[in-house]
Amino acid sequence: MSLAAAREYLAFPHLEADLRAELEPLVRAAEAGDAQAIAEIQDRFFEPLAFGTGGLRGIMAAGLRRMNKPNIRRATLALAQVAKQRAPHGKTALVGFDTRLQSDVFGREAARVLADAGYTVYLGDRPLPTPFLCFAMRKLGTACGVIVTASHNPKIYNGYKAYDDQGGQVVTPWDAEVEATMGALPLVPVPPSVAADARILPIPKEIEEAFYEMSLGFLAHPKVFTPAKILFTPFHGTGIAFVPELFKRAGLPLEICERQAVPDGTFPTAPRPNPEEMAAFKVPLEDAERLGVDAILANDPDADRLGIVLKHKGEWIQMTGNDTAALTLDYLATQHHTKGTVVTTVVTSDFLAETGKLHGMETVWTLTGFKNIAVCMHRLVTLGETYAFGAEESIGMCPSGDLRDKDGVTAALIVAEMVGHYKALGQNLMEAVEALQLKTGVFHNRLVNLEDPKPGGAQRFAEAMTRIRQAGLREFAGEQVVSWEDFSTGTWSDIHGKQEPILDRPDRRDVALPIEKSNVLKFRFASGAFAAFRPSGTEPKLKVYLQSRSTPELLDRMEAEARKLLGLG
Repeated sequence: MSLAAAREYLAFPHLEADLRAELEPLVRAAEAGDAQAIAEIQDRFFEPLAFGTGGLRGIMAAGLRRMNKPNIRRATLALAQVAKQRAPHGKTALVGFDTRLQSDVFGREAARVLADAGYTVYLGDRPLPTPFLCFAMRKLGTACGVIVTASHNPKIYNGYKAYDDQGGQVVTPWDAEVEATMGALPLVPVPPSVAADARILPIPKEIEEAFYEMSLGFLAHPKVFTPAKILFTPFHGTGIAFVPELFKRAGLPLEICERQAVPDGTFPTAPRPNPEEMAAFKVPLEDAERLGVDAILANDPDADRLGIVLKHKGEWIQMTGNDTAALTLDYLATQHHTKGTVVTTVVTSDFLAETGKLHGMETVWTLTGFKNIAVCMHRLVTLGETYAFGAEESIGMCPSGDLRDKDGVTAALIVAEMVGHYKALGQNLMEAVEALQLKTGVFHNRLVNLEDPKPGGAQRFAEAMTRIRQAGLREFAGEQVVSWEDFSTGTWSDIHGKQEPILDRPDRRDVALPIEKSNVLKFRFASGAFAAFRPSGTEPKLKVYLQSRSTPELLDRMEAEARKLLGLG
């Protein structure tokens, strides 16, 4: 079937010449019985790209399951059709792109498709941060939007984030309708007309000014403050377009990692430009030692995440997203007088919610991914509540209700000021976290990324999840299980046999809603620790989220137990 799909793909006369030249030899080799070519054709054509936690994402090449112009057209044609049904009064759309290879080409293609569909399209004139583009969508009141980015993936990848008329990534029912509409379209849609360019406009400069104004509004100007020496790296991405100018306007000093400041989709100094991975900081650490900085701040290539590396007890360490989120919330509440409701995910540490409680803030819980946090933000508006802060463990924060996605640009400014405040108090950020935990209690967290790349890996993880569900766990790494949440059924259960729906606001049942179903399992233990299991829906990967309320050593025992349960011990 996959070889037949590849032949059908090649039969379209308007297939791009470069994609045809790449695919034809592969098909000939597969037809001749070459096992490697057959496997490659199978991988490229056995199913289409699907909308995951962060939209469409794949290797750039010819094929149904790859990132290329035909798939950009299919996704955008589908998005346009769904937007016309879901946001019939919308007349405008927005398209942006990051610094990746072909991102500008894919962005222009998406803009032309939307223009052909009748929209006036605002297109970024250069690689721009995702948070700015999301902010612009809401300011311009667009019916839909597209951002071409693969976030922190290696250079061979690109991706496609689709946004609805609220400026958030598409969720139910938009995502399912977009995928269904894509499925009904030709594998290789006809390219858009050149005449579409007449309906494509640059994003107004006043929107950029409004974004700077919004970000600068989060400066707390604490009375106790010493300007910190901050080193910033955009990992060859879009953060360089906004972060230095933002710091300049704020009057805060900023050192730039020059070797990573040049936008470059080959990521020459950081092959895996992921600010969650310490290995990506090799070049900035060299600069940090030479300059004697207080902290390194890093955006991923589309600048929606913020990683922090600092020297603690003589060693350079990386702050977790959990610690960063809790400390930032505490800082905003204390120094900026932020109030309202916090939104986070079910696999994020309880540290954030406990910090919120210190300041009289309630918490809304949702599934992983900022697209789900955005839905909760919309609902807070309808309830007449004030949004205070949103964050998830994967170093993503959104301090402002003016956009509906992570904002690593504004976060960089807030954290830099926060570093200066604690510096004046004689503390680094980790010492500030320790001081905060004297009030909230201790939290140690760990994310364990598991992969099973051998054939059938995804199926083995699925079978392991079934085993865990059926095991009737009452003890885990020496910890007593007191309750568990199976998000596939939406059921919370405890050891006494009580069951009830999993709610997004268990402390506010008057406004609570059941959390959407997903293949996630979470076990809570008597000590306050937890272990959560979340497999990928499309790849042979599984993430285990661990929390200890006592010692880091418990995390070691829980990780070993999790690997044993999953058949990886």
